[in-house]
Amino acid sequence: MVISTLLSCRVEDRTFDDPSQIYFSSNNLTRTVSSTVTYSDVDIPYSLTSAAEGSHTVNLVYDSNFSTAIPGTDFDILSGDEVTTGEVGGILKLRIYSNPASPDGKIANFKISSSTLGNFKDRQTSRVLIVKTCPINTFVGSFTNTVGWYNPGQVVNVVQDATTPNKLIVKNFFGNNIDLPLTYDPASYVITVPTMQTGYMDPTYGMISIRPSTDATKISSFNTCSRTIRLYVNYYVAAGSFGNFEERFNGN
Repeated sequence: MVISTLLSCRVEDRTFDDPSQIYFSSNNLTRTVSSTVTYSDVDIPYSLTSAAEGSHTVNLVYDSNFSTAIPGTDFDILSGDEVTTGEVGGILKLRIYSNPASPDGKIANFKISSSTLGNFKDRQTSRVLIVKTCPINTFVGSFTNTVGWYNPGQVVNVVQDATTPNKLIVKNFFGNNIDLPLTYDPASYVITVPTMQTGYMDPTYGMISIRPSTDATKISSFNTCSRTIRLYVNYYVAAGSFGNFEERFNGN
């Protein structure tokens, strides 16, 4: 009897005997520009399937399909990158402009190109979400929990953690002086919901705790310009989960 096994592998796991080929290091990126500047130059990383031999130019090419950002208005592609012998990747540069940018984001799709390097079949396009941000000191303050499972309608104060970078605190969210700490990525404004006890005891199941949503399609984040926070939270007890819920905060 012959047993066959189907194997799947990532780009990083493959072995290549062919000449080096190029591909985007990520095909889904978020890049931000502050409302306090005219523009921001951001990186779009790319990779090679094997170390380069010789010198090669790699270019970023705009793809209008499904794009909402307009070249020359929302962004400009800066000059191509040079990859040289022994290098396994590089950086392409994009200049994004603050004035036309939106807090809700605009999409710019790109292809990668080189006249002397081949194109690897995976990650030949990259989706870049361009988002306008505002200073964090204008974001923090009073918020209302407009949608929530725990305590909708509650007014809370959101502050920066003075001791830890990239951390917000929803003060007294769970009552009894129990705060909700939120760590965020300053490049994408994606929030990491902690795993912690709420301090609230369910009369049947005991202590209720929270953790990030188990639905990977729901990503917690905040918007500094519109002063909104969206958290996707899983509430659970030792016996099981109550489910995934959204906690939405709007600035007052």
